[in-house]
Amino acid sequence: MKKAIFILVILFAFSKCFAQGTGYSLPLPEKWKSETIPFPIDFAPSIPYQGIEEIRFTPGWGDANSNDYWGYTFLWFVDGTPQINTGLLNVYLTTYFDGLYHSNNKSSPDSTGFTKTTIEKIATATGDQETYSGKISTLNFLTKKPIIFFITVHIQNYSVAKSSALFFEISPKPYENPVWQELDNIVQGFQIQQ
Repeated sequence: MKKAIFILVILFAFSKCFAQGTGYSLPLPEKWKSETIPFPIDFAPSIPYQGIEEIRFTPGWGDANSNDYWGYTFLWFVDGTPQINTGLLNVYLTTYFDGLYHSNNKSSPDSTGFTKTTIEKIATATGDQETYSGKISTLNFLTKKPIIFFITVHIQNYSVAKSSALFFEISPKPYENPVWQELDNIVQGFQIQQ
């Protein structure tokens, strides 16, 4: 009897893990680092999504002498098809980067509002429902000094998965820099698993 109960518990746990699988694959190139964070994001809990954040960091992400410095992309794979517009993206990204700074510098003054964003809708990229770009002016939590990021945001909706993918490509390098092709490759390599 105990053995049967144990097997049932194992099967139940396995089925829960399988049911909560991500339902997608996101490339992780050699030497890149990754991180996964569930929603609500602990440092930005007011972003009202349910789902998961997946981050891909370039090999030189933390090296100020690298062309890859602060180059990364993150995916918000969220339930449903949330309303997205420039106003919401500006609010969410301001909240996100204010919170990111404070979560990495606990001893810093408890101020917010130092992040400024200018996101605007642009011509829709292939495969996107909508595409945005702009700049983020914030504090670099590695140095505690100001930094400006360029950003591209790709919105993709997947009715088969009843989910949406919001991709954020970020770098302090201008769009002509080769790091952007590396970031694009991550977004373009995303696949829904059916």
